[in-house]
Amino acid sequence: MQPDQDALAAENQRLRRRLERERATRLEAEAIAEKGLRALYERQQELQFLERIAAAANQSRSADGILLYAVEEICRFHNWDTGHCFLADRGPDGVLLRSAGIWHAADPASVRAFRKVSEVSLFASQVGLPGRAQETGKPIWIDDLAADDNFPRSGIAQACGLRSAVAFPVLCGQDVVAVLEFFGNQPRKPDDAVLDLMAQIGTQLGRVIERQRAEESLRAQTVQLEKARDEAKDADRAKSAFLANMSHELRTPLNAIIGFAQMMQYEIAGPLNPKYREYADDIQRSGVHLKDVVNGILDLSKIEVGALELREAPVFVADLAEACHRIVLPLADAARVTLNLDIPPDLPVVLADEIRLKQAMLNILSNAVKFTAVGGSVGLTVKIRGGDLAIVIADTGIGMSPEDVLIAMKPFRQIDSALNRRYEGTGLGLPLAKAFTELHGGRLEIESAPGVGTTISLVMPARLAEAA
Repeated sequence: MQPDQDALAAENQRLRRRLERERATRLEAEAIAEKGLRALYERQQELQFLERIAAAANQSRSADGILLYAVEEICRFHNWDTGHCFLADRGPDGVLLRSAGIWHAADPASVRAFRKVSEVSLFASQVGLPGRAQETGKPIWIDDLAADDNFPRSGIAQACGLRSAVAFPVLCGQDVVAVLEFFGNQPRKPDDAVLDLMAQIGTQLGRVIERQRAEESLRAQTVQLEKARDEAKDADRAKSAFLANMSHELRTPLNAIIGFAQMMQYEIAGPLNPKYREYADDIQRSGVHLKDVVNGILDLSKIEVGALELREAPVFVADLAEACHRIVLPLADAARVTLNLDIPPDLPVVLADEIRLKQAMLNILSNAVKFTAVGGSVGLTVKIRGGDLAIVIADTGIGMSPEDVLIAMKPFRQIDSALNRRYEGTGLGLPLAKAFTELHGGRLEIESAPGVGTTISLVMPARLAEAA
């Protein structure tokens, strides 16, 4: 019986060892599973924490607001007793970190002295905890403040019960714009997961500050543009007032020059020899031209300041078109350009300022003749178009590109701006014609192509005929 009992005991011992191994394996698997679940839970908590920071960052319109929120949330999530924010100032001597006045403390009274010292301290690159985070662009961990030889506030920190610290930079691209620092009341070993999380938070916060900087820059540029616009308007008004005053001053002597030249032409004070009579003709012609220029400047100045008033009365457009045709015909004959007139019967009478409307038509007609080569033609047509009255002047001249049209519509601008340009003029013809037409509530339309010619329409609204 003894051998059987020994065999049974051995078998029991073997089974017992097997059960112990299985129990140990099970306990180890449970521990691994528990550790994995704990890690998974912690990772989930970190992701939710990051989502909260990101959501707050996206909704925040204030850098200080999101920095304060981040300091408070990080203290709560990682059980830091105190949190603080430094801002980076870039000057000629490098970067200096100064307190932003953003704090969170579980016991504010206990760290009051440390807060006072921190808020008056400036840290250069590589100096102290914030300086090191700024220099490296990465989180810095101090597990024991008493053993760290690069923490200038160590004495006051320990006196306030602070034992460990961590700091991480807030990055805008490659630039550190802020440093957040946190302190614990007990020594704490570095935690890679915490450091990695803080680095991610620093990137998110940096985007907020970068966005705010862009918005501030845009606002500043908008203010500057508005200021420049107001200054330009003031300068333009001053220019218009100056031109108006100068025009008034010039008209009086010009009238005298023209009047005396006419007296010499008519030989009122006695006969003149042919040469002097020729001089008198030149003086009178130049005086009239200069007076027209002055009047154009005066009219433009009044229009720009809103001081030009129309003297409206019923106008027979057919008669006005014929009068303009007669005035420009000698100029066209001298240039050997055919000037055609097409006026349909029964044109309506319109309520308009006859002088301004006539001046607009003459400006366009004379320009058309001036820019049409020998053998070309200019046509003046009046028609009813869509209920509106259209005065159409078409030429076979040199034409303009779209860019040239934009230049021609600006006062005092010439398409050919060279001093030896072929076509003389002040550059007021088209702008004045456009302004006079628009004062009547109408519009000026241009169709032109280089080498083909130009068609300009002065379109007067139907209501002018109805009012007349």
